[in-house]
Amino acid sequence: MSRSVRNMSDDERKAYRRRKRLIRKIQVYGEIAIISLAIIISAGLIITHVHGSKDSLSVAAEKTKENKSKEKESTGLKVASKGDSEEKVEKKTVDEEKTPKAPSYSAKESDATVAIEGDVVSSNAVLINNKTKEIVATRNAHDRIVPASMTKVMTVLTAANHLTEDQLNEVVTMSHEAIDYSYAGGGSTSGFVEDEQVTVRDLFYGTILPSGGDAAAQLAMYVAGDIDSFVKMMNEQAADIGLTDSHFTNPVGFHSDDHYSSAYDISIIMMAALDNDLCKEVLSTKVYNSTATNVNPEGITISNWFLRRIEDKDIGGEIEGAKTGFVNESGNCAVSSMVSESGTEYICCTANSTSGWRCIYDHVSIYKTYTK
Repeated sequence: MSRSVRNMSDDERKAYRRRKRLIRKIQVYGEIAIISLAIIISAGLIITHVHGSKDSLSVAAEKTKENKSKEKESTGLKVASKGDSEEKVEKKTVDEEKTPKAPSYSAKESDATVAIEGDVVSSNAVLINNKTKEIVATRNAHDRIVPASMTKVMTVLTAANHLTEDQLNEVVTMSHEAIDYSYAGGGSTSGFVEDEQVTVRDLFYGTILPSGGDAAAQLAMYVAGDIDSFVKMMNEQAADIGLTDSHFTNPVGFHSDDHYSSAYDISIIMMAALDNDLCKEVLSTKVYNSTATNVNPEGITISNWFLRRIEDKDIGGEIEGAKTGFVNESGNCAVSSMVSESGTEYICCTANSTSGWRCIYDHVSIYKTYTK
């Protein structure tokens, strides 16, 4: 048992007091340490809570942003990025961006429609009154034919409908690809040569008058970038104007099982072409002198031989435009338009005749017999 402080000696009392002070210090320091530890733990919990709240707020903000974006997308609006106008821009729909379709064309038989007879050799033929849109006379007009170079009327029509007036004066270099394309297919040429710099307008005349496959190929590549893309445009054009018996695989008229038309459809193509100022001008030109080029400083002279050979024939009117065609599978064929002495415009198409001259005389016979 410890002794009473009163009974302690002076030395013992001093030692006792030192121990008491030491114990007190230890107690005070311990309390301070516990308080400090509590403060540190509390501060850590507060910081963690604050960070967690910020993360939650960020997630919530992102979700809100996503939801607003989705709402804007669903309403067809787009959000302007930095630097853009804050105004909401309405998206264009696919339908708004489409070019209006070309008018459709057609001709109907009537009670007055007759069968083509007499000395006409062509196995397929049709005559249409372009004013009344009535079929005047017909022979196997809707049967499938090989259109040969009559295809080029569709080529210039398609090209004309995808070009501006200013583009006609642009200069194009005749490429090896275009010339080789025509040569490999056995097509006739325009008279232009590789690396010759010609105008786009010259390509139109080179396609029709001398039936240049090279000019047709170069024109197709100028308009669409490549021939396959242009052929797609030709078939779209055919559908737009109302053709049902035609399909094209090339802009020149090379034979293919999938390249076909009918005498009626070719006449309808001619009808649409006559409504296009550029096409009508080209189809009605007998002789054309091209613009000066780097190869031919005075240009070249080309002719539409159908117009020149039929111009002195008595047909009861005047031929205003024409395009011929020939491959072995098609025989001699042609499409033409004539304005009669009464002022009525007619369109005639024949296919599978026995010669170039016989094809011309078939047109003479049909015009003389069935027009007024």
